[in-house]
Amino acid sequence: MFLWTSLDRSLNNCKVQKKLIITSYRSGILTALFENGEAVELQYEADKEEALLGNIYVGRVEQVVKNIDAAFVSFGKEKIGYYSLRDNKFPCFLNPKKNTTPVQGDLLLVQVSKEPVKTKEYTLTSNLNLTGRYAVLTVGNNQMSISGKITDISWKEACKEACKHCCTPEYGFIVRTNAKAVSFETILEEMEELSERFRSLRDKAQFLRAHSLVLQAPVSYLKNLRDVYDPDLTEILTDKPEIYNGLKAYLCEQGQEELLEKISFYQDSMLSLFHLYSLQSVIEQALKKRVWLKSGANLVIEPTEALTVIDVNTGKYSGKKNVEETRLAINKEAAKEIAKQLRLRNISGIIIVDFINMDSSQAVTELLDYFTTQLRKDPVRTYLAGMTNLGLAEITRRKGKKPFAEQLMELEMCEKQCRKEEKKNEEIIY
Repeated sequence: MFLWTSLDRSLNNCKVQKKLIITSYRSGILTALFENGEAVELQYEADKEEALLGNIYVGRVEQVVKNIDAAFVSFGKEKIGYYSLRDNKFPCFLNPKKNTTPVQGDLLLVQVSKEPVKTKEYTLTSNLNLTGRYAVLTVGNNQMSISGKITDISWKEACKEACKHCCTPEYGFIVRTNAKAVSFETILEEMEELSERFRSLRDKAQFLRAHSLVLQAPVSYLKNLRDVYDPDLTEILTDKPEIYNGLKAYLCEQGQEELLEKISFYQDSMLSLFHLYSLQSVIEQALKKRVWLKSGANLVIEPTEALTVIDVNTGKYSGKKNVEETRLAINKEAAKEIAKQLRLRNISGIIIVDFINMDSSQAVTELLDYFTTQLRKDPVRTYLAGMTNLGLAEITRRKGKKPFAEQLMELEMCEKQCRKEEKKNEEIIY
């Protein structure tokens, strides 16, 4: 076990080098994030797709359903979203009100917090988030919070003390991981900018009609650029001129001119950027039901309507250690791969993992500690709840973007519909 532990420790101490690849794929844009040469995130967005996640609208309450403590709110172009009354204690009303209870016809300032998944509608919230480079303004939560990925306790306490005056009864802030690399003055400047942006959009919304777009969120590849931890980002590479120019304009607008030198425009008529980084193979691996591990063991990943189930199988692995050590070794290898697959496939919600059963409570504790360490590498909030009585590991991962497989499924449905329409038009012509 010493060799395994030593290897993990040395890997954790290595500096992570990140590269962002943005290129064409079928009828849209594919964004791939590589860490130390390995793909860890995939995001697809169709050219004609109307990406709404993060957008802020003037919504209109169409129906209040008391038995589920929720309302259905119309927004944008004939869209309907689910609005939880329990989670939105302080609605941002845009019409005169004598109380804080939404009723049919009320106008609300709402943000799209989750995309529709399968049969579920968009999720809307009045707890608006305005995301900057170093901080996030959080309406409805007036606390000063620090990213859990910053572990320096003295720095966190000093940051809270320096920035706490920026919070108001209406909103607070979350200090992002990127902030660790800059001064408190820089963080404070951005908090002031975010505060002014919120006041401006709130005032603007007062004069807009229902369903009006108040704030357009950046396109997906710009969000990915914004969310990557800056010091680790070594290169941003694209082969599309419009994206190259858009990236430069965005960085200048955000005051991140120091990142301009990291943007490269790829030109090679012999080998495309897509093939240079073997992205077809990466996509195929991210869609496979079975994932093989180096030891010969494998994972079976089964998404369902309510949750995702992952089964760990010994496969071809036999091992030369005793049974308990063999099981622990396979489970730890599986835990590392599962953490990677959750991020690569963007699997969210409830995840149940059926590890190989182990008799030793000490081995189970060691596995859960190791699994927790691997899950912490995920920029999306992921929580390991522990083991059930049946020996199943329970995980929750925050929902936001659609799973990568679902993004491609929608693409295929759209292309199929387009082919039907083209065939129909051809039949009409002839």
